[in-house]
Amino acid sequence: MKCLLVRRMLCVIAVFAMAAIPSWARVAVVFRLASPPMPVEPGQSFSLCAANVGRASAALTLQFINVRTGAIVASREVILPPPWASGPQTQGSAAGMPDPCLRTTADAWISPASTLADPPLLVALVVIRKGLFSQASAATASLQVTAAGPNGQPQLLASIPLQMATLTNGRNTPIERVQ
Repeated sequence: MKCLLVRRMLCVIAVFAMAAIPSWARVAVVFRLASPPMPVEPGQSFSLCAANVGRASAALTLQFINVRTGAIVASREVILPPPWASGPQTQGSAAGMPDPCLRTTADAWISPASTLADPPLLVALVVIRKGLFSQASAATASLQVTAAGPNGQPQLLASIPLQMATLTNGRNTPIERVQ
């Protein structure tokens, strides 16, 4: 009986200690999906699109990063509901579904000072954020590169699926924790 009381008191103390730490609520587990580095050429457009393939809402950060400088050229945060949660859909509409894409053009990357010998390199990154005690999120993403074709219409140059870029152990859980 005395041992049970001591255990309960230790549990209560541990809960209060965790609540007193201000950064505890901000700790998140993240997974990252990334594209390979790609050279940016004038006239190109880039679209990074994600899809939620899990059972819970997915909080995502979509980013385009300049590999040479580490600068984030474009960024967007979006919360995608699970596929079944968007309600009845008619062709051409996605009821309640936010736009899951981030778009940018080569103009955001190429400066007058850059040379063709040293073109900027782009990486597309999707960060799947979730709280430490939240349901598992699952998402997939791809990068589309387009440029104006001979008739002036956008022409698809490449469609690149993003790959897992987070270190994982054998159970597909991330090794890193960010604040």
